[in-house]
Amino acid sequence: MIAQIMPVFIFVALGYFFKYFKRDISESLIEFVIYFSLPALALVKIRELEFNEVVFNIIFIAYLSMFVATIISYFIGKMLKLERNILATFMVVSIFGNTSFVGFSYVESLYSSKELVYPLVYDQIGSFVALLTIGMVLIAWGSQKEQKLSLKQKFKMLLTPPLQAIIFAILLHGVVFPDFVEGVLIKLEYTLIPLVTMIVGMKLEIKAFKNFFKESIVALGIKMILVPLIMLGILYPFFDFDATWMRVTFIEIAMPPMTMATVLAIRGGLNKDLAINTLGLGILFSFIAIPTWNFILS
Repeated sequence: MIAQIMPVFIFVALGYFFKYFKRDISESLIEFVIYFSLPALALVKIRELEFNEVVFNIIFIAYLSMFVATIISYFIGKMLKLERNILATFMVVSIFGNTSFVGFSYVESLYSSKELVYPLVYDQIGSFVALLTIGMVLIAWGSQKEQKLSLKQKFKMLLTPPLQAIIFAILLHGVVFPDFVEGVLIKLEYTLIPLVTMIVGMKLEIKAFKNFFKESIVALGIKMILVPLIMLGILYPFFDFDATWMRVTFIEIAMPPMTMATVLAIRGGLNKDLAINTLGLGILFSFIAIPTWNFILS
């Protein structure tokens, strides 16, 4: 198990120390991933994907887990008597998981690159769409500043390059590309895992860990322990946990808070310290939580 997750740890460390000794280039790398690596993955994997019961089950499980997280985080936040701005931040980091950057890395390490199509469906059709709809409403509700986006801006936010690639991949389902085109896409796809894992390392902010520590720990307990535990109870009687797709999907449920959700929360006026603190601690906690959940499923 240690050997399987060691590449994740190494790439996270490389990203962190590169930022520490040189500079933070994560925004540029994110742009590359969004415009090249993720679309290439979508075009390679989804074009070959059979749209069957498994795919629709993954989407259903993704939204069900986020619904459960929404209810639990809201009521626990109210019990903690969090003010609206803090409560909204608390809910954002408890609901939306890092099902792409961290999720892809763990799935590739614990299983293989062939299974990346499952977290891709979970992330793009589940987590990402939910973030840009429900998440933006939640951020606006808790925001301390007014943000008005035009219809064109909202449409542009939703129709991202990865989502466009997914649409094209569905339309081109079963189409065989020329060898040189397929070769370029596969090479771009291979850049995804190293880049996204180093991006996570660059996003780590060790200095922020002392701020809102209690709230961060509670949010991580909800996101990475309580919600997966509840979902295990809900799903176990109805789904085959010996199936690889089910294990991968469940691992996605337990992922730490989403990097993109944290960025949007901060830009939207939510609490920066709580968001960054939970993001960083979640990445570190994932080195224990994700292998543990994978071991339980095995």
